[in-house]
Amino acid sequence: MKSFLRYSQNLLSVCLLAVLVTPALTKRVAAQENQPATKSDLANAGDSYVNAVDLLPESTAGVVRIPRLPDFCNAWQQTNLGQMFASKEMQPFIEAQRERAMSYFDTLDRKIGLKAKDLYEIASGEVVFAWMAFPNEKRPFSFCVIADTRGMRKDADAVAKQIDTDLKAGGATREDISVGEETIRVYRTKPKPGQLKVEEIALSWNDDRFVAADREVVIRNLLEAARDEDARKAFSKRETYVDAIKQSSDAIAQSKDDAAKVCWEWYAEPFSMGRILREVFEYDRHDDLDIINLLEGQGFGVIEALGGVGAVNGDRFDILHRGVVLTSGKLTKGARMLQPINQPLEPVPAWPTSDCGAFYRIQWDLETAFWSAESLVNAAFGDDLFRPMLEGIRDDPAGPQIDFAKDFIPNLADQILLITDNTTPVSLESDRMLIAVRIINADVVAEVIRKWMEVEPDAEKLDVEEFDVWQVKPGSGTSDDDLDADLAELGFGGDIEDDVEPLLNHWAIAVVRHEEEAYLMFSSHAELLVKMGKRFRSAETGDGLAETKTCETVIEAIKDLGAKEVFLDGVYQPHVSLRARYELLRQGKLKDSDSVLANLIRRFAEDEERINQNDPLKASLLPPFAQIEDYLKGGGVFWNRSESGWDMTGFLLKE
Repeated sequence: MKSFLRYSQNLLSVCLLAVLVTPALTKRVAAQENQPATKSDLANAGDSYVNAVDLLPESTAGVVRIPRLPDFCNAWQQTNLGQMFASKEMQPFIEAQRERAMSYFDTLDRKIGLKAKDLYEIASGEVVFAWMAFPNEKRPFSFCVIADTRGMRKDADAVAKQIDTDLKAGGATREDISVGEETIRVYRTKPKPGQLKVEEIALSWNDDRFVAADREVVIRNLLEAARDEDARKAFSKRETYVDAIKQSSDAIAQSKDDAAKVCWEWYAEPFSMGRILREVFEYDRHDDLDIINLLEGQGFGVIEALGGVGAVNGDRFDILHRGVVLTSGKLTKGARMLQPINQPLEPVPAWPTSDCGAFYRIQWDLETAFWSAESLVNAAFGDDLFRPMLEGIRDDPAGPQIDFAKDFIPNLADQILLITDNTTPVSLESDRMLIAVRIINADVVAEVIRKWMEVEPDAEKLDVEEFDVWQVKPGSGTSDDDLDADLAELGFGGDIEDDVEPLLNHWAIAVVRHEEEAYLMFSSHAELLVKMGKRFRSAETGDGLAETKTCETVIEAIKDLGAKEVFLDGVYQPHVSLRARYELLRQGKLKDSDSVLANLIRRFAEDEERINQNDPLKASLLPPFAQIEDYLKGGGVFWNRSESGWDMTGFLLKE
């Protein structure tokens, strides 16, 4: 896999791009406001313009549509995040990022000839990004961008001229192909060192739109659809696309934040887009397991599509997203794991403390999900391993002799809580998380944990009076030889790399009870588990997350958005959640922290030299967190199960 860190850095660059180029665009739009027949007027005129999504072919697997690019940029500038990036405190960092952000988007130039800044120069209305599947070819996907350029023909001509100059300077050859009254410029680029195939870049533009793609046939088909009404809507009439966008748009309208500007729509078919993204990120499998084929074969194809609509800069919501996951058919095989349970929206418990960065609650049929995993695990390893592993744990005289099937799994209730916080002063161990699973018979589950921990050589029982807490530090009690022998016994010995880091450098587990209620708590840090466990056990109140102004405002918004029965709900405090990672990023230490995120980066990043670069983001130029935390407002999320699948809502508040 390519460097995970590189992609995370590029994602930050994507977010910064709107801030880096929006001021110039805003000035350009403002300069036109007092002129007759502005591009804004033209874009809204009732003429024969055909929406870009109506031109897309049936092979389209994913779409992102910005209804009006100037509106998006202007609305984004008014958000708290837009204002934060535009603040004087951020400018040294922003200036350092300008070249990085543009460099990232220059990858568009290598794929379709069009740079991101070109779009800002020529788009008067909608911009559509689309990915299309070509499953039977060596390059199994195509990418195109369609921009509404009405009123901007001179700018479009200028951009096309510059693209022509740049591509020819890079050794590309050009062929002009006539399609009716239109012309497609087809460039074949000079292969880069080590590259065997010749890349193709195709462009076409007229008074209405500018189209760029990585295949000439894509533009040919788009032009045909623009010319022939019978060839249109091959994609946009697709039932799942229509349903996803309509349901999401209706939900946005029902939010009653009329000032908010709808700024983006998106749609994806998960398996088609999964295969495309695998090619986009040039992911190379090092084994024979194809995760996408595995999931599809295990019945997860019941998830037909995902989509949503985003609105920006409302009176109440700074950013509001409403979307859907569309499902159909009967759950079979491993897909029977998909068992969310709608429950009436409950108050946030009193025991999570006010310094929690995030609180999420999930209602799920855990017992059904666990046994449904049997089919998935056996299919992944090509053998009947799942139940023999459980039986081995139960019957091994040298092991814990735990009967998971009888004593543990049936005692899992249907609720999971995820809580995060971070400590100050900021250190490499500041980022902490806790998972609490509600349990039915606490005595039986506590006995299971005791048996497990007493034979776990890396486990240590802590001196906590109120309940038994076990802390585990991987590697502290097991030699490498013992670990290798255990893995080899399970059939994994030859496939495990010696230097793979654990996802958690330490963790803790405990069963905590209060009256008739009990949780199995698991935490990355024993201190967090003890702190939260004591509050829960003693029913301690005061200084709780539920009492904070942020939580009260978020919960009120969740209720006003229609949340009655949900299977997921959550409260997010970014001014708390981000502070440790932000400061570690400033100090150049984020990659060295012991958080799950940092360990994932180290595990999946192969380009160690890139990881170890000294401050590649120039993050040392970021202002202290205290100077920007006022821009970070609370947010919330809730999902519920519906007749058509799942409904998704997420937001950041204006105040």
